[in-house]
Amino acid sequence: MKRLEDSKKTNLELMVDILGVMHRHRKASPTIKSDEVYYELMGDYYKKIVNAKEEGKFIGGHTVMAPIELFHAMDIVPLHLESTAAMMTIMLNKYGEYLGTAAEAGLAPEVCSAHRILAASSIKEEMPRPDFIVWTNQVCDNTAKSGDLLMDKFRCPGFFLERPYRGNGVEFSYFVRELERLIHFLEEQTGRKMDYDRLREVVALSWRTVQLYREIYQLRKAIPAPMKNRTFVNMLIAGWLCLATPEGVAYLELIRDEIREKVENKQGAIPQERFRLISCFIPPFYELKLLDWLEREYGASIVMESGNAWVGQDNIDLSKPLESLAMINLHFSTIKQMHGPADSFIRDTLRIAREFKPHGALYFAHIGCRQACALIRSIKDALQEECNIPTLVLDCDVMDPSFASTDDLKDKLEGFFEMLTERV
Repeated sequence: MKRLEDSKKTNLELMVDILGVMHRHRKASPTIKSDEVYYELMGDYYKKIVNAKEEGKFIGGHTVMAPIELFHAMDIVPLHLESTAAMMTIMLNKYGEYLGTAAEAGLAPEVCSAHRILAASSIKEEMPRPDFIVWTNQVCDNTAKSGDLLMDKFRCPGFFLERPYRGNGVEFSYFVRELERLIHFLEEQTGRKMDYDRLREVVALSWRTVQLYREIYQLRKAIPAPMKNRTFVNMLIAGWLCLATPEGVAYLELIRDEIREKVENKQGAIPQERFRLISCFIPPFYELKLLDWLEREYGASIVMESGNAWVGQDNIDLSKPLESLAMINLHFSTIKQMHGPADSFIRDTLRIAREFKPHGALYFAHIGCRQACALIRSIKDALQEECNIPTLVLDCDVMDPSFASTDDLKDKLEGFFEMLTERV
């Protein structure tokens, strides 16, 4: 009977059920409180999408790093397209099905697997259908190219938000005008006017997020490392999905408080830290247990990530919500470091290396990301020449487990730790 009931549910409803099970498991077998809250946060996010139509709300599909503050200010339910497709693939084990569908549609392996999976899930009509989509030219050229396909498959209108490479002078003014154009598009789609008082409240939550990331950055400098390896991935996903919400802010405050307590008590997140590492790119999402293995087998802590520093402006003026939103968005983690010439990414990676005292660096070289892979040699050479820090490049794919097996990744890591052992 249960299988028959499950067969009537949408993929999104099944995901909500699975996240509920994971949340209850964490609650029954607690590790740290933020782990439990993370699964609750994710479940609530997708429940809002499931219930949106019944509640008479618009669903706004968007790609990674779109300014969803505008959605929240207009009571539009955000649907993060890449993350939803990825979670659906992982939780429902649809790797072969979706990657096969993408291949049949003519998408080559060189296209980012996250976007191949997104395309496949929309082709198969297994993604929730948004009322409209917003996509950008942030960092990833795959994202910039995906919007037209998604509009076609979702049969909905869309808006391409053009972000300048730099955020100074005329380019900043241009981006503010782009945000104004996006507001006009959202007003046309919903029949509602932007509530600028509400927008100020939402942008204030976004600014609070920036401040919390900066606090966490400073706390994570402690030796031993006060934060577990998995937490930075959870923070990344929660930031994409729950930015500028009270729930998202509360989650970051909880993480801040957890690691501050560790720092005050001079405790590490793992029993005995042997190696401190920085991560130059995101690990494969299909095998996050690799991060636990690093802690368990080698006492290895990932102490900071190149794209997670939230560098940028010192303050904003909330009386000018659009200008404030433009400033925050242009300095969003990863956008600031990777959107345009590589000097910002290299500079921030070197700063992290000097401030966090790592023994080595990991570079998860996602084959489908031309931007990240193009930086490998520059980052590796800079870390070695200026900080005497070796870098292990791990060829992998962020969402395709057939490209590099877990055993292959572990073999390379074991050799790296043998070398680090001789240096430490």
